[in-house]
This record gives sequence, structure tokens and C-alpha cells, in this order.
Amino acid sequence: MSDFLPINIVIVEDSTLVRKGLVSIVRNLPPPGVFHGVSLGRPAPYRVSADVASTKELLAILATHEPDLILLDYSLNAEVEDDHPLHALDGHSLIKYIRKYYKIKVIVVSMHYSPIIIRGALEAGAHGYISKAANEETLGLAIEAVLKGGTFIEHRLLKSVLHRNPEASAVSPKELEVLRQMGKGLRLTDIAISMNLSIKTVSAHKLRAMEKLGVRSECELYRVIDSLAL
Repeated sequence: MSDFLPINIVIVEDSTLVRKGLVSIVRNLPPPGVFHGVSLGRPAPYRVSADVASTKELLAILATHEPDLILLDYSLNAEVEDDHPLHALDGHSLIKYIRKYYKIKVIVVSMHYSPIIIRGALEAGAHGYISKAANEETLGLAIEAVLKGGTFIEHRLLKSVLHRNPEASAVSPKELEVLRQMGKGLRLTDIAISMNLSIKTVSAHKLRAMEKLGVRSECELYRVIDSLAL
């Protein structure tokens, strides 16, 4: 028997089909180095210690043990009747929370391709970012790179991040987070609670983002949010 200790991974994804797909893929990933043509001889390197659908479930897991890595969906659905402020966290705010209180690697697996979303996730502390359209090899390479202390961005997303829109890049991560949550249909009061900010501050973030994006009305703002795929 080998004395090898597997890497514990928690998967956070609110789509059951996507989550179970990730569980299956992670459990069947080859040992590190195989994708590069060199096996390091480490059997069964990854273990899915939990797969959950919400921030509430994730925080319950983290209260009992810390995994080595979290594969995190950027946008998570919160339970409507749950008014606990931490349970409403997702995106930029959730990544910052995890990185502040836990020594856990975070790879975002998201449907969002917007370069400002990707940069915001990395600035919040994510170690990697890949799309839900990525294949098994990309996921394996991302996990390997991050566990070795590196940062990984899926190749096809990297170009858009490096060649960014100057106007969009001027929007700060907090301003972006306000816009994203507005796009989810949340009111400013709800956004203030989830971001632990005052309503006045949230409103200021919204107005500054509108100014930077050259938007004059809320109707136009929502069209911009849709176009940015926030």
C-alpha cells in the first residue's frame, strides 16, 4: 500500500448536472505529469471530499475541515428565504472571504468569459480561472499548476484578459461586483448586505461604474451588464 495522501477537493456548483460531471472528471483525472507525457507515479491523486450547491453548504464544510483546493462556480444561487449575510456571498466577495479566512487554493470554473470578471476573480485571490467549456486536460493542468503555487488561466481566455478594453478595465472589482449582482436582479439593499457595505457606498459604486462606462440611465446600464456577460 502507498503512503500517498490524496489532494482533497471541494466542488461548489449550483447546477446538479455540472457539479456531478466535475465530480466524475476529478475522480478520473490521471496523476500529475501525465498530461505532459511524464507520469510521476502517484496513484489516485485527487479525492472529492465534498460537492455542494451553495455558499451555505460550503461554509458548513469549511467549519469542519479545510480541503486543499476548491473548484468554485463564480455565480451561485442563494436561497430566497435565507437572510444570513454570509450565505448570500458569491463571486468576488466569496473568493475574498475564502482567501481571508482559509489557506485554500481556489480555481474558478465559470460560464463567464468577460475579462473584467476574470481579472476581478484573480484580484480577489483566485489562483486559477477556467471556463465550463474546458476539457479534462485543461482542468488537470489548472489543478497541477495551482497546487504547485502558480496561477492558471485557460489559454483561450488569456488573450481577452491581456488585450482588455480600456474603458471596461477602469471599472474596479467592487464596482463590477455591484453591476454583476444588479444583473442577478438584486436590489441595492440586498447587494449592500451581501458585500457588507452601506447602501450609500453601493450606490456610489454603481454611479462611478456608470460614469466610467459612459452610461446615462439605468435602462442603458442593464443593457451594458448584459453585453458584458456579468
